[in-house]
Amino acid sequence: MAGTRFTKEEIEALYFHFVSLRDDGAAAPKGLGEVVNLTQFQRGLGFTGASSLFVERVFQVMFDVEGSGWIDFKKFVDGIHRLSSYESQENKIRMSYAVHNLSGAAGICREDLMRMLSACLHENDVAVPSKDVEALVERTFASFDADGDGFISPEEYRLMVEADKSVLAPLTMNVPELIAAAKADAVAAAAAAAAGSPAAASGRLSGSGRG
Repeated sequence: MAGTRFTKEEIEALYFHFVSLRDDGAAAPKGLGEVVNLTQFQRGLGFTGASSLFVERVFQVMFDVEGSGWIDFKKFVDGIHRLSSYESQENKIRMSYAVHNLSGAAGICREDLMRMLSACLHENDVAVPSKDVEALVERTFASFDADGDGFISPEEYRLMVEADKSVLAPLTMNVPELIAAAKADAVAAAAAAAAGSPAAASGRLSGSGRG
C-alpha cells in the first residue's frame, strides 16, 4: 500500500485481521464502507472490559487522525505502520508526545502525566499508591521541565525520550508477530470453511507494547 513499507503479503494479512475486528456485528454509519470504531479496535488489542485511556489516545492520534470515530483499512494500515519499527524515532517521539498531551495545551502538564500513568497502571493491574505516582510525576518535571513553566514542551519531551528510550516501547508493535498471527487465522478460517464449519477466526493484535 502506498506510503508504507509493507509487502503485498503483509497487507493481505493485515486486511484479514482488520475484517476480523468487525465481526461483532456493530453497524457502521451508512456510506462509510468497511470501517472499525474505537471499541472494536480496543477489543483487537485485548481490552474486552473497561476502555483503555492509552489505547484511546493511540487510536485518536495515530489512526483516527480526522476524529470521525471510525477508521477504514487504509487508516488502519497507516496506523500500524506508525507503530512498527519502520517508523522513524523522530516521528514516534512526536506521536508519543501527542498521545500524552491530553489537555491539548502548549505542553504536557502534571495532570496529563498523572492521568496517563494512573490509567496505564490500573489497566495493567499494577497497584501503586497515588502518592507514589505523584512523586514520580514530580521527579519527571524536576528533571525535564527545564524552564520551570509547569509544562513538558515538545523539545523537553524529546530530551526525556533520549534519556530513556523505553518511553517509546508502548508505541512499538511487533508487527511481524501480528502478521504471522493473522496469517494463521486466515489459514484456520479457510480450513473451517472448507470443512463446512461455521466457526470464524477471531484475530487479535498481539505483541503490542501497552503502556
